[in-house]
Amino acid sequence: GTVPDWFGRGVEAALLAPTAMNQQKFLFTLDGSKVSAKAGMGFYTKLDLGIVKYHFEIGAGRENFRWN
Repeated sequence: GTVPDWFGRGVEAALLAPTAMNQQKFLFTLDGSKVSAKAGMGFYTKLDLGIVKYHFEIGAGRENFRWN
C-alpha cells in the first residue's frame, strides 16, 4: 500500500542519520498514526536507535504521529 508523505520523510531522514557504527540496523513500522521503531542486532544498535528516532521525528514532524 501507500504510506503517508510524513512517514516517508521520516524514514528518509532516519536513513541519512549518522550512527555510531555507520550501519542501518533498525526497522520502522506504521499502524495508523502509531510508529514503532526496533533496533537490530549488533554493537551500539540501541544507541543508534535513539539517533535514528530523533532524526525520524525531525523528518516526519512530531505532530503527525505517536510512538508506539
